[in-house]
Amino acid sequence: MTATSRNRISRTRAHAKPPDRRARSKHGTRGPAVAELIASSLEEEIVLGRRHPRERLIEQDLCRQFNTHRADVRLAFFALENKGIIERIPNRGAMVRDLTPREVTEIYAVREELEVMAVRTLPFPVARRDVKRLEAIQREHGAAVASSDLLNVFHRNLDFHRTLYGLCDNKCLIETIEQLAQKVYGIRSYASADPAALDRARRDHIGILAALRNANRDELITLTRLHLEPSPQAYIRAYQRRFGDGNAMLTAPEKR
Repeated sequence: MTATSRNRISRTRAHAKPPDRRARSKHGTRGPAVAELIASSLEEEIVLGRRHPRERLIEQDLCRQFNTHRADVRLAFFALENKGIIERIPNRGAMVRDLTPREVTEIYAVREELEVMAVRTLPFPVARRDVKRLEAIQREHGAAVASSDLLNVFHRNLDFHRTLYGLCDNKCLIETIEQLAQKVYGIRSYASADPAALDRARRDHIGILAALRNANRDELITLTRLHLEPSPQAYIRAYQRRFGDGNAMLTAPEKR
């Protein structure tokens, strides 16, 4: 190659435009944003009972649905698997996680103790601004229950309890409670299908707020325990009807 040719190539490279990282591929926007959208959509479908335990999640179908490629779908699967919401099985692919009655019972037994620990250690009296924030969330939750808006019921319930347990100011405890709650997102729909269970949750929240205002820790602890009962009980009954797992533990966590 002559010196003139080398100089021409150097000038061409110097003036070449870098690739536009914002450009869309022929399959649509790529990257974590789409993976997050897919994960969020699947999570909501599982929470609302539109996807059931052991139901397969087909990569190709999701690629078409979200106009994207398999890498985005797999990133979404990875995020949901980390939360314990789905599982990936070699040579079978991804599916909605199937929790046995024993697993549900064990998770809720641990959740109960951790959530009681949070309300036992949160400082009294609770600041008025914190009570008002919880009251605002509960009004939204109550409105969602009244209108049978199950997605908003789910999210406002999460907001209420995250705000409540956040008052204990123990980051490790708060993170562990959140991780265990995520593992059982898929069973929430079984209790949410029952209007009486939704109304009970609404009334539990109101009772929790009264206990906070009155600095009644014993009542707060009792309500925290009782509030966890409907979801595992409803799921275990449905699981037994559907799968007939007679060898599994079929009782909800023992109440102390």
